[in-house]
Amino acid sequence: MAGGGKKGRIRPHKPVSLPDVRSEMNVTPLVDVCLVLLIIFMVVTPMLARGKDVPLPKTKNHESERDGAQPIVVVDKDGFVYYDKERLGTLEQLENESYSSLHDRIDTAFRSDVDMPQRVLVKADKDLPYKDVYPVIMAVHDLGLTEIDLGSNELKEN
Repeated sequence: MAGGGKKGRIRPHKPVSLPDVRSEMNVTPLVDVCLVLLIIFMVVTPMLARGKDVPLPKTKNHESERDGAQPIVVVDKDGFVYYDKERLGTLEQLENESYSSLHDRIDTAFRSDVDMPQRVLVKADKDLPYKDVYPVIMAVHDLGLTEIDLGSNELKEN
């Protein structure tokens, strides 16, 4: 027989006690979400930087408008020229080739865009003399692009 007692007798049940109400917040899901977001930002942030990263000169009259989707040409302190993050060669190599590889990269980028941008951002290392940046600017200008932005950081006055 079910119940293990006398026939027909109902066994009394103990009243079910509910756990006390806690006013504490469970932070485990919050911590999990924060850690996932942190990992996402750590992975995505390096991808947001466009062009090779070089220390830029600081200017007082800094343009507050952010750069758009224009191509980026970078000259680092060692004299290497980059298109976006791709190394094209040294200044001397590019001068010997009459900057044809730089022309080809920028020209290809413009032809692939539906809305051909008219601006190019030139970023140069802050310690690089202007005489090394000028030929790159002229090579970009020879492509017919007259709107050339020079990259700089804002000088913060204390």
